[in-house]
Amino acid sequence: MNDFLKQALLYKARYYILIIALVAGVVAIIAAIMAAIVDDNSGGSGPGGSGPLLCTPGELNMAYIDKMFTNLGVFTGKQDVFIDAATNNNIDPILLMSIAMHETTYGKSPAVKNKNNPGGLMRPDGSGLMTFRTLDEGIEFMAANLYRLYISQGLVTIEQVGNKYAPVGAKNDPNNLNAHWIPTVTRIVNSFGGLSANCEYVASGDYAYPVTPPLVVTSHYGMRTHPVTGKPSTMHKGTDLACSIGDPIYAVDNGTIAVAVKSGGGNYGHHIIINHGNRFTLYGHMTVVSVSVNQNVTKGEQIGTCGKTGRVTGPHLHFEIQTGEIYGTREDPWPFLQSIGRSEDESYPDEGADDSMGRGDE
Repeated sequence: MNDFLKQALLYKARYYILIIALVAGVVAIIAAIMAAIVDDNSGGSGPGGSGPLLCTPGELNMAYIDKMFTNLGVFTGKQDVFIDAATNNNIDPILLMSIAMHETTYGKSPAVKNKNNPGGLMRPDGSGLMTFRTLDEGIEFMAANLYRLYISQGLVTIEQVGNKYAPVGAKNDPNNLNAHWIPTVTRIVNSFGGLSANCEYVASGDYAYPVTPPLVVTSHYGMRTHPVTGKPSTMHKGTDLACSIGDPIYAVDNGTIAVAVKSGGGNYGHHIIINHGNRFTLYGHMTVVSVSVNQNVTKGEQIGTCGKTGRVTGPHLHFEIQTGEIYGTREDPWPFLQSIGRSEDESYPDEGADDSMGRGDE
Protein backbone atom coordinates (compact mmCIF):
# COMPACT_ATOMS: atom_id res chain seq x y z
CA MET A 1 0.00 0.00 0.00
CA ASN A 2 1.54 3.32 -1.08
CA ASP A 3 1.89 6.31 1.24
CA PHE A 4 -0.87 8.28 -0.52
CA LEU A 5 -3.42 5.53 0.09
CA LYS A 6 -2.34 5.17 3.71
CA GLN A 7 -2.80 8.90 4.28
CA ALA A 8 -6.19 8.83 2.60
CA LEU A 9 -7.40 5.99 4.80
CA LEU A 10 -6.03 7.71 7.90
CA TYR A 11 -7.88 10.97 7.13
CA LYS A 12 -11.04 8.99 6.36
CA ALA A 13 -10.82 7.18 9.72
CA ARG A 14 -10.29 10.46 11.55
CA TYR A 15 -13.27 11.93 9.71
CA TYR A 16 -15.57 9.09 10.82
CA ILE A 17 -14.29 9.30 14.40
CA LEU A 18 -15.04 13.03 14.44
CA ILE A 19 -18.56 12.47 13.06
CA ILE A 20 -19.24 9.74 15.65
CA ALA A 21 -18.03 12.00 18.46
CA LEU A 22 -20.21 14.87 17.28
CA VAL A 23 -23.27 12.64 17.02
CA ALA A 24 -22.63 11.22 20.49
CA GLY A 25 -22.32 14.74 21.87
CA VAL A 26 -25.60 15.84 20.30
CA VAL A 27 -27.36 12.73 21.61
CA ALA A 28 -26.01 13.39 25.10
CA ILE A 29 -27.23 17.00 25.01
CA ILE A 30 -30.69 15.97 23.82
CA ALA A 31 -30.87 13.26 26.49
CA ALA A 32 -29.95 15.78 29.17
CA ILE A 33 -32.61 18.21 27.97
CA MET A 34 -35.27 15.49 27.86
CA ALA A 35 -34.28 14.27 31.30
CA ALA A 36 -34.64 17.79 32.65
CA ILE A 37 -38.09 18.09 31.08
CA VAL A 38 -39.32 14.70 32.23
CA ASP A 39 -37.88 15.02 35.73
CA ASP A 40 -39.10 18.58 36.27
CA ASN A 41 -40.72 18.97 39.68
CA SER A 42 -39.80 15.45 40.64
CA GLY A 43 -39.51 16.43 44.30
CA GLY A 44 -37.68 14.52 46.97
CA SER A 45 -38.13 12.80 50.29
CA GLY A 46 -35.46 14.34 52.50
CA PRO A 47 -35.36 17.64 54.41
CA GLY A 48 -35.91 20.47 51.97
CA GLY A 49 -37.51 18.29 49.32
CA SER A 50 -41.08 18.50 48.11
CA GLY A 51 -41.87 14.85 48.72
CA PRO A 52 -43.89 13.36 51.60
CA LEU A 53 -44.41 15.58 54.63
CA LEU A 54 -41.89 14.74 57.34
CA CYS A 55 -42.91 14.48 60.99
CA THR A 56 -41.16 13.82 64.29
CA PRO A 57 -44.09 13.66 66.75
CA GLY A 58 -43.37 15.52 69.97
CA GLU A 59 -39.81 16.37 68.98
CA LEU A 60 -38.01 19.25 67.30
CA ASN A 61 -35.08 18.45 65.04
CA MET A 62 -32.82 21.14 66.52
CA ALA A 63 -29.89 20.16 64.30
CA TYR A 64 -31.82 21.21 61.19
CA ILE A 65 -33.42 24.20 62.91
CA ASP A 66 -30.11 25.61 64.17
CA LYS A 67 -28.53 25.10 60.76
CA MET A 68 -31.37 26.90 58.98
CA PHE A 69 -31.31 29.89 61.32
CA THR A 70 -27.68 30.74 60.56
CA ASN A 71 -28.68 32.68 57.41
CA LEU A 72 -32.29 33.84 57.53
CA GLY A 73 -32.08 37.62 57.25
CA VAL A 74 -33.60 39.31 60.29
CA PHE A 75 -34.64 35.89 61.63
CA THR A 76 -31.01 34.74 62.04
CA GLY A 77 -30.56 33.39 65.56
CA LYS A 78 -34.26 33.84 66.40
CA GLN A 79 -35.18 30.16 66.59
CA ASP A 80 -35.76 30.29 70.36
CA VAL A 81 -38.11 33.27 69.94
CA PHE A 82 -40.23 31.28 67.48
CA ILE A 83 -40.20 28.20 69.71
CA ASP A 84 -41.21 30.19 72.81
CA ALA A 85 -43.98 32.05 70.95
CA ALA A 86 -45.34 28.80 69.52
CA THR A 87 -45.20 27.06 72.90
CA ASN A 88 -46.99 29.97 74.60
CA ASN A 89 -49.79 29.74 72.04
CA ASN A 90 -50.12 25.95 71.66
CA ILE A 91 -48.82 25.90 68.08
CA ASP A 92 -46.38 23.57 66.38
CA PRO A 93 -43.16 25.67 66.27
CA ILE A 94 -42.25 24.31 62.85
CA LEU A 95 -45.59 25.39 61.40
CA LEU A 96 -45.13 28.92 62.80
CA MET A 97 -41.55 29.15 61.50
CA SER A 98 -42.44 27.85 58.07
CA ILE A 99 -45.33 30.24 57.51
CA ALA A 100 -43.11 33.15 58.55
CA MET A 101 -40.36 32.02 56.16
CA HIS A 102 -42.82 31.75 53.28
CA GLU A 103 -44.40 35.16 53.97
CA THR A 104 -41.10 37.04 54.28
CA THR A 105 -38.86 35.29 51.73
CA TYR A 106 -36.85 33.80 54.57
CA GLY A 107 -36.59 36.95 56.67
CA LYS A 108 -35.70 39.33 53.87
CA SER A 109 -38.96 41.07 52.84
CA PRO A 110 -39.50 44.82 53.44
CA ALA A 111 -42.49 44.03 55.67
CA VAL A 112 -40.39 42.15 58.20
CA LYS A 113 -37.28 44.32 57.91
CA ASN A 114 -39.08 47.68 58.17
CA LYS A 115 -42.23 46.83 60.14
CA ASN A 116 -41.17 43.78 62.20
CA ASN A 117 -44.15 42.00 60.65
CA PRO A 118 -43.28 38.31 60.10
CA GLY A 119 -46.71 37.17 58.88
CA GLY A 120 -47.86 39.89 56.50
CA LEU A 121 -50.59 40.82 59.01
CA MET A 122 -52.96 43.62 57.97
CA ARG A 123 -54.43 46.33 60.19
CA PRO A 124 -58.03 45.62 61.25
CA ASP A 125 -59.29 48.53 59.13
CA GLY A 126 -57.50 47.18 56.05
CA SER A 127 -55.37 50.32 55.72
CA GLY A 128 -52.09 48.47 55.36
CA LEU A 129 -49.58 46.27 57.12
CA MET A 130 -49.30 46.27 60.89
CA THR A 131 -46.10 47.61 62.44
CA PHE A 132 -44.53 46.22 65.62
CA ARG A 133 -41.97 47.83 67.90
CA THR A 134 -39.68 44.80 67.85
CA LEU A 135 -39.36 41.61 65.83
CA ASP A 136 -39.93 39.54 68.97
CA GLU A 137 -43.24 41.36 69.50
CA GLY A 138 -44.23 40.70 65.88
CA ILE A 139 -43.48 36.99 66.18
CA GLU A 140 -45.50 36.72 69.41
CA PHE A 141 -48.46 38.55 67.85
CA MET A 142 -48.33 36.33 64.75
CA ALA A 143 -48.38 33.21 66.95
CA ALA A 144 -51.35 34.49 68.98
CA ASN A 145 -53.21 35.40 65.80
CA LEU A 146 -52.52 31.97 64.27
CA TYR A 147 -53.88 30.28 67.37
CA ARG A 148 -56.99 32.49 67.62
CA LEU A 149 -58.08 32.25 63.99
CA TYR A 150 -56.85 28.77 63.05
CA ILE A 151 -55.61 26.38 65.72
CA SER A 152 -58.43 27.15 68.18
CA GLN A 153 -60.92 26.60 65.33
CA GLY A 154 -59.60 23.09 64.68
CA LEU A 155 -57.54 24.10 61.64
CA VAL A 156 -54.24 22.51 62.57
CA THR A 157 -52.67 20.88 59.51
CA ILE A 158 -50.88 22.65 56.67
CA GLU A 159 -53.78 21.84 54.35
CA GLN A 160 -56.43 23.19 56.72
CA VAL A 161 -54.53 26.39 57.47
CA GLY A 162 -53.64 26.95 53.82
CA ASN A 163 -57.20 26.50 52.57
CA LYS A 164 -58.30 29.43 54.76
CA TYR A 165 -55.15 31.54 54.77
CA ALA A 166 -54.51 31.37 51.02
CA PRO A 167 -57.73 30.07 49.43
CA VAL A 168 -57.41 29.05 45.80
CA GLY A 169 -59.61 31.27 43.65
CA ALA A 170 -59.55 34.28 46.01
CA LYS A 171 -60.59 37.53 44.34
CA ASN A 172 -57.27 39.22 45.10
CA ASP A 173 -55.22 36.36 43.66
CA PRO A 174 -55.71 36.68 39.89
CA ASN A 175 -52.48 34.83 39.11
CA ASN A 176 -53.45 31.83 41.27
CA LEU A 177 -50.35 32.13 43.46
CA ASN A 178 -52.32 30.70 46.38
CA ALA A 179 -52.19 27.30 44.68
CA HIS A 180 -48.51 27.14 45.65
CA TRP A 181 -48.99 27.98 49.35
CA ILE A 182 -49.56 24.46 50.70
CA PRO A 183 -46.78 22.69 48.73
CA THR A 184 -44.32 25.53 49.42
CA VAL A 185 -44.97 25.56 53.16
CA THR A 186 -44.67 21.77 53.12
CA ARG A 187 -41.22 22.03 51.53
CA ILE A 188 -40.14 24.60 54.12
CA VAL A 189 -41.44 22.39 56.93
CA ASN A 190 -39.33 19.53 55.58
CA SER A 191 -36.27 21.78 55.48
CA PHE A 192 -36.67 22.24 59.25
CA GLY A 193 -36.77 18.46 59.75
CA GLY A 194 -40.55 18.03 59.75
CA LEU A 195 -43.53 18.95 61.90
CA SER A 196 -43.68 17.97 65.54
CA ALA A 197 -47.49 17.68 65.69
CA ASN A 198 -50.68 17.70 63.60
CA CYS A 199 -49.03 16.32 60.47
CA GLU A 200 -51.59 13.66 59.66
CA TYR A 201 -53.60 13.87 56.49
CA VAL A 202 -57.15 14.93 57.33
CA ALA A 203 -59.88 13.39 55.20
CA SER A 204 -62.73 15.84 55.58
CA GLY A 205 -66.25 15.50 54.27
CA ASP A 206 -67.71 12.37 52.71
CA TYR A 207 -64.58 11.72 50.60
CA ALA A 208 -60.86 12.33 50.74
CA TYR A 209 -58.63 14.02 48.19
CA PRO A 210 -56.49 11.55 46.18
CA VAL A 211 -53.51 13.91 46.49
CA THR A 212 -52.67 16.52 49.08
CA PRO A 213 -54.71 19.64 48.27
CA PRO A 214 -54.99 22.08 46.65
CA LEU A 215 -55.82 20.12 43.51
CA VAL A 216 -53.94 21.35 40.46
CA VAL A 217 -55.34 19.86 37.25
CA THR A 218 -52.83 19.38 34.44
CA SER A 219 -55.25 17.70 32.02
CA HIS A 220 -59.03 17.31 32.24
CA TYR A 221 -61.20 14.40 31.14
CA GLY A 222 -62.25 14.50 27.48
CA MET A 223 -60.85 14.83 23.98
CA ARG A 224 -57.34 16.19 23.61
CA THR A 225 -54.14 15.95 21.60
CA HIS A 226 -52.14 13.16 23.23
CA PRO A 227 -49.10 14.69 24.98
CA VAL A 228 -46.85 11.71 24.19
CA THR A 229 -47.93 10.51 20.76
CA GLY A 230 -49.15 13.87 19.45
CA LYS A 231 -52.25 12.15 18.07
CA PRO A 232 -55.18 14.59 17.87
CA SER A 233 -58.70 13.86 19.11
CA THR A 234 -57.58 11.27 21.67
CA MET A 235 -59.96 10.47 24.51
CA HIS A 236 -58.47 11.18 27.94
CA LYS A 237 -60.36 8.89 30.30
CA GLY A 238 -59.52 10.59 33.57
CA THR A 239 -58.28 13.76 35.26
CA ASP A 240 -54.54 14.37 35.72
CA LEU A 241 -53.56 15.94 39.05
CA ALA A 242 -50.17 17.51 39.70
CA CYS A 243 -47.93 15.84 42.24
CA SER A 244 -44.22 15.19 42.75
CA ILE A 245 -42.47 11.84 42.83
CA GLY A 246 -42.81 10.39 46.31
CA ASP A 247 -45.89 12.43 47.29
CA PRO A 248 -48.56 10.29 49.01
CA ILE A 249 -51.60 9.06 47.10
CA TYR A 250 -54.79 8.46 49.10
CA ALA A 251 -57.95 6.37 48.72
CA VAL A 252 -60.87 8.74 48.14
CA ASP A 253 -63.33 6.42 49.91
CA ASN A 254 -63.62 3.12 51.76
CA GLY A 255 -63.34 0.09 49.54
CA THR A 256 -61.52 -3.08 48.51
CA ILE A 257 -58.45 -3.22 46.28
CA ALA A 258 -59.52 -4.82 42.99
CA VAL A 259 -56.31 -4.22 41.01
CA ALA A 260 -52.80 -3.55 42.33
CA VAL A 261 -50.18 -3.48 39.57
CA LYS A 262 -46.81 -2.99 41.26
CA SER A 263 -44.66 -3.30 38.11
CA GLY A 264 -45.36 -2.86 34.44
CA GLY A 265 -48.98 -1.94 33.87
CA GLY A 266 -48.83 -0.69 30.29
CA ASN A 267 -49.91 2.88 29.65
CA TYR A 268 -51.23 3.26 33.21
CA GLY A 269 -47.89 2.19 34.68
CA HIS A 270 -48.03 1.04 38.28
CA HIS A 271 -51.66 1.54 39.23
CA ILE A 272 -54.47 0.69 41.61
CA ILE A 273 -58.22 0.21 41.20
CA ILE A 274 -60.47 0.33 44.27
CA ASN A 275 -63.95 -1.19 44.34
CA HIS A 276 -66.27 1.13 46.29
CA GLY A 277 -69.41 -0.91 45.63
CA ASN A 278 -71.16 1.66 43.44
CA ARG A 279 -68.08 2.67 41.44
CA PHE A 280 -64.39 1.98 40.89
CA THR A 281 -61.58 4.53 41.18
CA LEU A 282 -58.26 4.18 39.38
CA TYR A 283 -54.93 5.73 40.40
CA GLY A 284 -52.30 5.62 37.65
CA HIS A 285 -48.57 6.26 37.00
CA MET A 286 -47.58 5.59 40.62
CA THR A 287 -44.02 4.97 41.79
CA VAL A 288 -44.91 2.71 44.71
CA VAL A 289 -48.09 0.65 45.11
CA SER A 290 -48.32 -0.14 48.82
CA VAL A 291 -51.55 -2.19 48.87
CA SER A 292 -52.52 -5.63 47.59
CA VAL A 293 -55.55 -7.18 45.88
CA ASN A 294 -58.49 -7.92 48.22
CA GLN A 295 -57.09 -5.58 50.88
CA ASN A 296 -59.65 -3.30 52.53
CA VAL A 297 -58.76 0.39 52.67
CA THR A 298 -60.38 3.37 54.39
CA LYS A 299 -61.05 6.90 53.19
CA GLY A 300 -57.86 8.98 53.33
CA GLU A 301 -55.57 5.96 53.75
CA GLN A 302 -52.30 6.22 51.84
CA ILE A 303 -52.18 3.57 49.12
CA GLY A 304 -48.93 4.49 47.37
CA THR A 305 -46.84 7.36 46.02
CA CYS A 306 -46.92 9.65 43.01
CA GLY A 307 -44.77 8.74 40.02
CA LYS A 308 -44.28 8.82 36.28
CA THR A 309 -44.52 5.14 35.31
CA GLY A 310 -46.33 4.12 32.13
CA ARG A 311 -46.83 6.46 29.18
CA VAL A 312 -46.30 9.94 30.62
CA THR A 313 -44.27 13.11 30.09
CA GLY A 314 -43.74 13.76 33.79
CA PRO A 315 -44.94 12.91 37.30
CA HIS A 316 -48.67 13.21 38.03
CA LEU A 317 -51.66 11.18 39.21
CA HIS A 318 -54.08 9.96 36.56
CA PHE A 319 -57.39 9.56 38.40
CA GLU A 320 -60.42 7.79 36.91
CA ILE A 321 -63.96 6.92 37.94
CA GLN A 322 -65.21 3.70 36.36
CA THR A 323 -68.70 2.21 36.47
CA GLY A 324 -70.18 -1.14 35.54
CA GLU A 325 -66.97 -3.14 35.65
CA ILE A 326 -63.21 -2.75 36.01
CA TYR A 327 -61.83 -0.71 33.08
CA GLY A 328 -65.48 -0.24 32.08
CA THR A 329 -67.38 2.99 31.43
CA ARG A 330 -65.50 6.10 32.48
CA GLU A 331 -67.08 9.20 33.99
CA ASP A 332 -65.66 12.71 34.23
CA PRO A 333 -63.99 12.77 37.68
CA TRP A 334 -63.86 16.55 38.00
CA PRO A 335 -67.38 17.13 39.42
CA PHE A 336 -66.65 14.46 42.01
CA LEU A 337 -63.24 15.98 42.88
CA GLN A 338 -64.76 19.44 43.21
CA SER A 339 -67.26 18.14 45.77
CA ILE A 340 -64.53 16.99 48.17
CA GLY A 341 -63.39 18.96 51.18
CA ARG A 342 -65.75 21.83 51.88
CA SER A 343 -69.44 21.61 52.62
CA GLU A 344 -71.81 23.77 50.58
CA ASP A 345 -72.31 26.30 53.39
CA GLU A 346 -68.62 26.59 54.27
CA SER A 347 -66.86 29.72 53.13
CA TYR A 348 -63.55 31.40 53.84
CA PRO A 349 -62.83 35.15 53.81
CA ASP A 350 -60.75 36.56 51.00
CA GLU A 351 -57.04 36.64 51.59
CA GLY A 352 -55.97 40.05 52.82
CA ALA A 353 -58.65 40.57 55.47
CA ASP A 354 -57.53 40.70 59.09
CA ASP A 355 -59.62 37.69 60.11
CA SER A 356 -57.81 35.50 57.57
CA MET A 357 -54.33 36.63 58.67
CA GLY A 358 -53.82 37.76 55.07
CA ARG A 359 -50.65 38.93 53.42
CA GLY A 360 -49.88 42.50 52.37
CA ASP A 361 -48.19 43.55 49.17
CA GLU A 362 -45.26 45.52 50.59
